[in-house]
Amino acid sequence: MKIPIAKPVNDIKYIDDFKSIFISEVMSGMYIGGKNVTDYEKNLAKFLNKKYIASCNSGTDALILSLVALGIKPGDEVILPSFTYFATAESVMHVGAIPVFADIDDNSFCISVKTVEKLITKKTRCIIPVHLYGYDSDIKNIVKLAKSKKIYVLEDVAQAFGSKSNENKFLGTYGDINAFSNFPSKTLGGIGDGGFVATDNLNLYKKVSLLKNHGQSKNYEHEIMGTNSRLDSLNAFVLNNKLKNFSKIDRSRRNFVETYLNFFNNKDEIYIPEIQSNTLLNYFTIVLPDGERNKIQKLLENEGIQTNIYYKKPLHKQTALKNYGFKSKSLKNTDNLSKNILSLPLYSNPSKKELEYIKTILKKVFKNYVWITTSNYWFWKYGKNPL
Repeated sequence: MKIPIAKPVNDIKYIDDFKSIFISEVMSGMYIGGKNVTDYEKNLAKFLNKKYIASCNSGTDALILSLVALGIKPGDEVILPSFTYFATAESVMHVGAIPVFADIDDNSFCISVKTVEKLITKKTRCIIPVHLYGYDSDIKNIVKLAKSKKIYVLEDVAQAFGSKSNENKFLGTYGDINAFSNFPSKTLGGIGDGGFVATDNLNLYKKVSLLKNHGQSKNYEHEIMGTNSRLDSLNAFVLNNKLKNFSKIDRSRRNFVETYLNFFNNKDEIYIPEIQSNTLLNYFTIVLPDGERNKIQKLLENEGIQTNIYYKKPLHKQTALKNYGFKSKSLKNTDNLSKNILSLPLYSNPSKKELEYIKTILKKVFKNYVWITTSNYWFWKYGKNPL
């Protein structure tokens, strides 16, 4: 049996009579903008309890549009994690600002007030907390710090749609402006690239709305320089229908996570950040003992279970940033975590056979190992070398 890392098509199974209604949408001839897009934006605003939603064509564009709307300029400093996808830093570079990389907290996969506060300077204009994998990036305390310093907060919620803080409030609703992704593998994924910006600030919303549509306020009347970042109608149609069924997607993904938690429950040598009842994971990621990730990954993939590493090379070590003059520095927790993380399959609506197969293979892969821990390091003792 083959188990992929993600299975976006499964979400569509929750949409009644999908094929016939999708064909009717295709035949309508409305492919850009229109009612599907406006309905999706209205329903997102209601779901997240935000005043304004501006859809766009990717999570990356959502970040760039947000930074431009905030007025982030060349020379401004923006604090963000190094342990995230390249798009976060790339967006900062696109507006000419300077990315300042914060280490992640030692008991989570995210930055925190503790790792951010010491990096703030007179040039700091914005903090981008990334809710990696769906975990809360200490958002309540980061917003409190930012307000005290008069710094903007732009939440990167690409991997955290539907996940909440311990206040039972959706992530992506705390910042001045917040960027989401609708890439197919996300918890709310479309049939192509897509994204949106959420805010309660009318001026920011108006700026993003202009920017994403060539700076147009009316047809062929351009107030500012913008770009083409519109969400297409068919994608909005699919996303809106998934949103209406999101409670089913949410519940199904949580059940999948429970399968893993039940298996790893007594394996203290494998680290998993605490998953709160309000946390909705985009990726289920574990931290393995030093030096053993590649072996475990190979064993799982030999059994047909696809895995991935999000992310093997931190941003502060990426060649693209070195070419811009950034010098690689040590971020202890980021560097250590990037060597040992491994993400396992996670998607909605898995079959019973798939879940049983995963449990069987996990038992098979891990049964021949005994982890021995000391206060300073991890190492393996092989019961039998399966490689």
